Amino acid sequence: MTVHLLEPALGRVSGGLRYNAAIAEAAAPQILRHTVPGAWPEPTPGDTAVLAGIVRGLDGPVILDGLIGCSLPTPLSGPIVQLVHAPLGRAAPTTGATTGPGTDPGDDPSHVPTARDRERAALESAAAVVTTSRFAARELAELYGVQAHAIPPGAAPRPVAAGGDGGNLICVASIEENKNQLLLAEALRALAESGTTGWHATFAGPVTDPAYGERLRTALTALLDGSAAQPGELDEPALAELYHASDLLLLPSRREAFGMVVSEAAAAGIPAFVTAGTGSEEALAAGRALPPEPAAWADALRDWLTDPAHRAALRQEALQRRAGLPTWDDAAAELLDLVHGLR
Repeated sequence: MTVHLLEPALGRVSGGLRYNAAIAEAAAPQILRHTVPGAWPEPTPGDTAVLAGIVRGLDGPVILDGLIGCSLPTPLSGPIVQLVHAPLGRAAPTTGATTGPGTDPGDDPSHVPTARDRERAALESAAAVVTTSRFAARELAELYGVQAHAIPPGAAPRPVAAGGDGGNLICVASIEENKNQLLLAEALRALAESGTTGWHATFAGPVTDPAYGERLRTALTALLDGSAAQPGELDEPALAELYHASDLLLLPSRREAFGMVVSEAAAAGIPAFVTAGTGSEEALAAGRALPPEPAAWADALRDWLTDPAHRAALRQEALQRRAGLPTWDDAAAELLDLVHGLR
């Protein structure tokens, strides 16, 4: 029996699409991915009609990527599994009592469904809800009172990173406000102004917010010549090279359901600094969780760069935990067991 995973055609790489691809590859040929065009997560009536037609033509269980399923004005009928990478409603504005668990905005005929309303309706009607982290599952429980099955990403095996002398810093993320690269740029500027040298920072990822990308480019240009690079989106071979040459991953996101790049770095024995209070703490094998303040990141980076014993301890911890990381085969088996159990 084929399980069908429907995902949005974004025209770019995203953590969600990478999760889908990896779990489908691990489960092949039992999971088949379908790309659905549309203006997700704000679909037009035409988009939803196309989606409904695709679903009607499928034989077997259907998993909807949450960017599609949780943005529909009306949930699809039938046994649908919703795969939520990051709750859409967490970033959405509140609309009073209509957004909390147990309320029904449909009681008000003049109410226009919000992102939270649509997400709640989709999750409540789903045969099962899957999230990519325990952190995201707790968010859904808090937002809607919905119980979700957490199936975190696996980590593909990687060679142990060769790194350098501690100064090869990387941030792998889409260039956008939520990923908060400007915080890093400010922290790096503070390092340079304090005379802490011997580092190079690479900001890899597609520019999904051009205005933010230009602000970051300007901030990085103000740093010491050659101390920062912004190579854009990297394919897998180039990304593998970047990890292999790196010493420390930096992920200062404002919000993060899991932070798959943290696990990818851990698979190469690379520690990470992440934002405290986000889902990336769940992915952290070795490193530090820091408050979203440039000064805190500058202090942590200064400790990393100037204290060899500190670096060695974090590196050793990352290497020790590397062998015990969950695999994509583990994640795929768990998802298939869940779907098959719904029959």
